[in-house]
Amino acid sequence: MSYFPRGLKYQEGGVESAFHKTSPGTAPAAIRKLYQVKGKKNIRATERALSWDSFNTGDCFILDLGQSIFAWCGGRSNILERNKARDLALAIRDSERQGKAQVEIVTDGEEPAEMIQVLGPKPTLKEGNPEEDLTADQTNAQAAALYKVSDATGQMDLTKVADSSPFAPELLVPDDCFVLDNGLCGKIYIWKGRKANERERQAALHVAEGFISRMQYAANTQVRRHLGPQAPLLGLLVQCGWPVLPGTTVLGCDCPW
Repeated sequence: MSYFPRGLKYQEGGVESAFHKTSPGTAPAAIRKLYQVKGKKNIRATERALSWDSFNTGDCFILDLGQSIFAWCGGRSNILERNKARDLALAIRDSERQGKAQVEIVTDGEEPAEMIQVLGPKPTLKEGNPEEDLTADQTNAQAAALYKVSDATGQMDLTKVADSSPFAPELLVPDDCFVLDNGLCGKIYIWKGRKANERERQAALHVAEGFISRMQYAANTQVRRHLGPQAPLLGLLVQCGWPVLPGTTVLGCDCPW
């Protein structure tokens, strides 16, 4: 996915926690999360249940244990997924752990003791299907739409500027705000141009919230907010290829990761 070169990451959670600022580095020892990395062009990382049952031999997975981050590569995973899994693991370390976690690339069949301790004895895993990556690419691309929020005409307008990803970065102009509707995947993101006025910023937030009911998305669809350059996931957005310019604030994400 050319405009999100490091893929997108989605986490589980609900609207009740959507607008609380998260603190980077909070209790890393208590973190236990598993992400599946899937696709060829539109690669995404999605949180899965912490179990071997979530694994298959055709994809890559990231096991985040706080101080240790494992990028596990299935025997039938493609090279793009492997590269993304590595990059995403490094991004978690650098953006969420301030570089203080250990990243290890794990080959199928060479799992370290720490993985076994958390996941239990490794069973025979489901086989991966390369054709599923093509299907995932199509699904990932069609699941998102990009809207512009602007009052340049004298009234607040909402305009769809793209109905599938990847999105060209030149669409995101600094004078306006944008809402990336990815509610089918449980996330809605807000991109706030550095020159956008306060009315546009507030309108973008209301639009994002309104999509949940208007589009009949699941109740746990998130519009998450991370403010400031040190927000734990803002760095992931930048690494994803979003044109986050000086003075620009990004809401949402997981980021696009």
